[in-house]
Amino acid sequence: MNITNADYFTFNVHNSMLLIGQSGSGKSRLVHSLVKRYESAFKPNDMKYAIFDLKQCEFSVGNDDGAKQEYLLFDVEHGNAPDYSFNKLEELAALSKNRAKNNIKKPFIFIYIEECDMACKDQGRFDAALITINQNAQKANMKLVYSTSSPRLDTVSGKLLESFELVLIGSFSYDSWLYEYFGISKESQPSLSNYEFLVIER
Repeated sequence: MNITNADYFTFNVHNSMLLIGQSGSGKSRLVHSLVKRYESAFKPNDMKYAIFDLKQCEFSVGNDDGAKQEYLLFDVEHGNAPDYSFNKLEELAALSKNRAKNNIKKPFIFIYIEECDMACKDQGRFDAALITINQNAQKANMKLVYSTSSPRLDTVSGKLLESFELVLIGSFSYDSWLYEYFGISKESQPSLSNYEFLVIER
Protein backbone atom coordinates (compact mmCIF):
# COMPACT_ATOMS: atom_id res chain seq x y z
CA MET A 1 0.00 0.00 0.00
CA ASN A 2 1.10 3.54 -0.67
CA ILE A 3 -0.38 7.02 -0.89
CA THR A 4 -0.82 8.95 -4.12
CA ASN A 5 -2.01 12.42 -5.03
CA ALA A 6 -5.03 12.84 -7.30
CA ASP A 7 -3.16 15.21 -9.59
CA TYR A 8 -0.40 12.71 -10.32
CA PHE A 9 -2.32 9.46 -10.59
CA THR A 10 -2.25 7.99 -14.11
CA PHE A 11 -4.14 4.64 -14.01
CA ASN A 12 -1.80 3.25 -16.67
CA VAL A 13 -1.12 -0.29 -15.47
CA HIS A 14 -4.53 -1.37 -14.15
CA ASN A 15 -7.86 -1.65 -15.93
CA SER A 16 -10.42 -1.52 -13.11
CA MET A 17 -10.57 0.78 -10.12
CA LEU A 18 -12.88 1.28 -7.16
CA LEU A 19 -12.57 4.89 -6.00
CA ILE A 20 -13.81 5.62 -2.47
CA GLY A 21 -13.93 8.83 -0.46
CA GLN A 22 -16.26 11.34 1.12
CA SER A 23 -17.40 14.44 -0.78
CA GLY A 24 -14.47 16.80 -1.19
CA SER A 25 -11.83 14.08 -0.89
CA GLY A 26 -10.75 14.50 -4.51
CA LYS A 27 -12.52 11.69 -6.36
CA SER A 28 -13.90 13.92 -9.10
CA ARG A 29 -10.64 15.81 -9.41
CA LEU A 30 -8.79 12.54 -9.97
CA VAL A 31 -11.20 11.37 -12.68
CA HIS A 32 -11.24 14.79 -14.38
CA SER A 33 -7.46 14.59 -14.49
CA LEU A 34 -7.63 11.15 -16.12
CA VAL A 35 -10.17 12.36 -18.67
CA LYS A 36 -7.98 15.29 -19.70
CA ARG A 37 -4.94 13.02 -20.04
CA TYR A 38 -6.89 10.61 -22.23
CA GLU A 39 -8.15 13.45 -24.43
CA SER A 40 -4.56 14.63 -24.85
CA ALA A 41 -3.31 11.14 -25.71
CA PHE A 42 -6.11 9.91 -28.01
CA LYS A 43 -8.04 11.21 -30.98
CA PRO A 44 -11.85 10.85 -30.81
CA ASN A 45 -11.85 7.84 -33.15
CA ASP A 46 -9.38 6.03 -30.89
CA MET A 47 -11.04 6.56 -27.49
CA LYS A 48 -14.61 6.73 -26.23
CA TYR A 49 -16.27 7.43 -22.87
CA ALA A 50 -19.27 5.66 -21.39
CA ILE A 51 -20.43 7.79 -18.47
CA PHE A 52 -23.02 6.95 -15.81
CA ASP A 53 -23.52 10.22 -13.93
CA LEU A 54 -27.03 9.83 -12.56
CA LYS A 55 -26.69 12.84 -10.29
CA GLN A 56 -25.67 14.88 -13.35
CA CYS A 57 -23.30 17.00 -11.32
CA GLU A 58 -19.82 15.97 -12.42
CA PHE A 59 -19.45 15.13 -16.08
CA SER A 60 -22.19 16.89 -17.99
CA VAL A 61 -21.19 16.66 -21.63
CA GLY A 62 -20.17 19.93 -23.21
CA ASN A 63 -19.39 21.97 -20.10
CA ASP A 64 -15.85 23.08 -19.31
CA ASP A 65 -15.11 20.17 -16.98
CA GLY A 66 -17.16 17.50 -18.70
CA ALA A 67 -16.39 15.01 -21.40
CA LYS A 68 -16.10 16.33 -24.93
CA GLN A 69 -19.03 15.31 -27.12
CA GLU A 70 -16.82 13.89 -29.85
CA TYR A 71 -15.35 11.35 -27.42
CA LEU A 72 -18.69 10.16 -26.11
CA LEU A 73 -19.92 6.62 -26.68
CA PHE A 74 -22.95 7.44 -24.53
CA ASP A 75 -23.87 8.93 -21.20
CA VAL A 76 -26.57 7.92 -18.76
CA GLU A 77 -28.02 10.87 -16.88
CA HIS A 78 -30.48 11.65 -14.14
CA GLY A 79 -33.98 11.10 -15.45
CA ASN A 80 -33.16 8.04 -17.51
CA ALA A 81 -35.29 5.06 -16.51
CA PRO A 82 -33.51 2.49 -14.31
CA ASP A 83 -33.93 -0.23 -16.93
CA TYR A 84 -32.23 2.00 -19.50
CA SER A 85 -29.26 2.46 -17.17
CA PHE A 86 -28.91 -1.26 -16.55
CA ASN A 87 -29.40 -2.10 -20.22
CA LYS A 88 -26.55 0.22 -21.19
CA LEU A 89 -24.32 -1.26 -18.48
CA GLU A 90 -25.12 -4.79 -19.64
CA GLU A 91 -24.40 -3.76 -23.24
CA LEU A 92 -20.92 -2.78 -22.07
CA ALA A 93 -20.51 -6.10 -20.28
CA ALA A 94 -21.45 -7.99 -23.45
CA LEU A 95 -19.16 -5.73 -25.47
CA SER A 96 -16.26 -6.47 -23.12
CA LYS A 97 -16.73 -10.22 -23.61
CA ASN A 98 -16.92 -9.89 -27.40
CA ARG A 99 -13.88 -7.62 -27.62
CA ALA A 100 -11.83 -9.92 -25.37
CA LYS A 101 -12.86 -13.03 -27.31
CA ASN A 102 -12.14 -11.49 -30.72
CA ASN A 103 -9.08 -9.45 -29.70
CA ILE A 104 -10.72 -6.12 -30.56
CA LYS A 105 -8.62 -3.30 -29.12
CA LYS A 106 -10.01 -0.15 -30.73
CA PRO A 107 -11.37 2.18 -29.72
CA PHE A 108 -10.09 2.30 -26.14
CA ILE A 109 -13.19 2.61 -23.91
CA PHE A 110 -13.22 4.42 -20.56
CA ILE A 111 -16.25 3.65 -18.35
CA TYR A 112 -17.02 5.90 -15.42
CA ILE A 113 -19.77 5.27 -12.87
CA GLU A 114 -20.49 8.11 -10.45
CA GLU A 115 -22.00 7.10 -7.11
CA CYS A 116 -24.00 4.02 -6.20
CA ASP A 117 -27.53 4.75 -7.44
CA MET A 118 -27.62 1.72 -9.72
CA ALA A 119 -26.21 -0.65 -7.10
CA CYS A 120 -28.94 0.41 -4.68
CA LYS A 121 -31.67 -0.36 -7.22
CA ASP A 122 -30.48 -3.87 -8.18
CA GLN A 123 -27.20 -4.98 -6.65
CA GLY A 124 -27.18 -8.40 -8.31
CA ARG A 125 -27.61 -6.98 -11.79
CA PHE A 126 -25.10 -4.21 -11.10
CA ASP A 127 -22.48 -6.59 -9.70
CA ALA A 128 -22.83 -9.07 -12.56
CA ALA A 129 -22.24 -6.41 -15.21
CA LEU A 130 -19.27 -4.80 -13.47
CA ILE A 131 -17.61 -8.10 -12.66
CA THR A 132 -17.90 -9.16 -16.30
CA ILE A 133 -16.35 -5.89 -17.47
CA ASN A 134 -13.56 -6.14 -14.89
CA GLN A 135 -12.77 -9.72 -15.90
CA ASN A 136 -12.46 -8.79 -19.59
CA ALA A 137 -11.15 -5.24 -19.35
CA GLN A 138 -7.48 -5.90 -20.04
CA LYS A 139 -8.01 -8.03 -23.15
CA ALA A 140 -10.82 -5.75 -24.33
CA ASN A 141 -8.78 -2.53 -23.88
CA MET A 142 -11.37 -1.03 -21.53
CA LYS A 143 -10.95 0.75 -18.22
CA LEU A 144 -13.64 1.02 -15.57
CA VAL A 145 -13.82 3.38 -12.60
CA TYR A 146 -16.60 3.03 -10.03
CA SER A 147 -16.59 6.03 -7.69
CA THR A 148 -18.63 6.15 -4.50
CA SER A 149 -18.81 8.01 -1.21
CA SER A 150 -20.95 5.21 0.30
CA PRO A 151 -18.92 1.98 0.42
CA ARG A 152 -21.57 -0.05 2.21
CA LEU A 153 -22.15 -3.76 1.71
CA ASP A 154 -25.32 -2.97 -0.25
CA THR A 155 -23.35 -0.83 -2.73
CA VAL A 156 -19.99 -2.61 -2.81
CA SER A 157 -20.36 -6.31 -2.13
CA GLY A 158 -17.36 -8.45 -1.25
CA LYS A 159 -17.67 -10.29 -4.58
CA LEU A 160 -17.64 -7.03 -6.53
CA LEU A 161 -14.74 -5.68 -4.50
CA GLU A 162 -12.72 -8.81 -5.30
CA SER A 163 -13.06 -8.11 -9.04
CA PHE A 164 -11.25 -4.75 -8.95
CA GLU A 165 -7.52 -4.67 -9.64
CA LEU A 166 -7.09 -1.42 -7.78
CA VAL A 167 -8.80 0.31 -4.85
CA LEU A 168 -8.15 3.96 -4.02
CA ILE A 169 -9.42 5.16 -0.65
CA GLY A 170 -9.63 8.87 0.08
CA SER A 171 -10.48 10.57 3.35
CA PHE A 172 -13.74 9.56 5.02
CA SER A 173 -14.89 8.53 8.46
CA TYR A 174 -13.61 5.14 9.61
CA ASP A 175 -15.56 2.29 8.05
CA SER A 176 -14.90 -0.92 9.97
CA TRP A 177 -16.10 -3.21 7.18
CA LEU A 178 -13.83 -1.70 4.56
CA TYR A 179 -10.70 -1.34 6.65
CA GLU A 180 -11.13 -4.72 8.33
CA TYR A 181 -11.43 -6.26 4.87
CA PHE A 182 -8.00 -4.87 3.98
CA GLY A 183 -6.52 -5.66 7.40
CA ILE A 184 -6.16 -2.01 8.42
CA SER A 185 -6.97 -1.21 12.04
CA LYS A 186 -8.48 2.08 13.13
CA GLU A 187 -5.24 2.90 14.91
CA SER A 188 -3.10 2.30 11.80
CA GLN A 189 -5.47 4.05 9.39
CA PRO A 190 -3.32 6.57 7.48
CA SER A 191 -4.07 10.27 7.80
CA LEU A 192 -5.07 11.53 4.36
CA SER A 193 -5.51 15.13 3.33
CA ASN A 194 -7.88 16.11 0.54
CA TYR A 195 -6.71 14.86 -2.86
CA GLU A 196 -4.64 12.07 -1.30
CA PHE A 197 -5.57 8.41 -1.69
CA LEU A 198 -4.44 5.17 -0.16
CA VAL A 199 -3.59 2.81 -3.03
CA ILE A 200 -4.37 -0.89 -2.63
CA GLU A 201 -3.38 -3.19 -5.48
CA ARG A 202 -5.24 -6.46 -5.75
